Amino acid sequence: MKRILPLLLAAVLAGCAPAFNRPAFLATFVGQPETELVRRLGVPSRTYEAGGRKFLAYSERRSEVIGGGPFFGGFGYFGSGLGLGYDAAFPAEIIERACETTFEVAKGRVLAWSLRGNAC
Repeated sequence: MKRILPLLLAAVLAGCAPAFNRPAFLATFVGQPETELVRRLGVPSRTYEAGGRKFLAYSERRSEVIGGGPFFGGFGYFGSGLGLGYDAAFPAEIIERACETTFEVAKGRVLAWSLRGNAC
């Protein structure tokens, strides 16, 4: 019991950790020089210039696997006797998640940011 208590306490405290607040993090770049943005986030995935403004896009992609569901198919013979059958009724599903963050830069300073995608 003495060994389990610290692990249980650690698990409870980990559940209390604050979630990442993307909008608050991105807001810290507004007004900062473009060089600071690149220094902290790295080289952008894409850049585009229009109307004296520069747009720097950072892409993030990941895949998530959602496990299939069980199917309990009744009784059958399993070597040593009757038992409950098991088979995968729902196959696993792969979901692609993406988020693109675009920063608008003018005169070397970040003016604004925008998000696009299903993982933002």
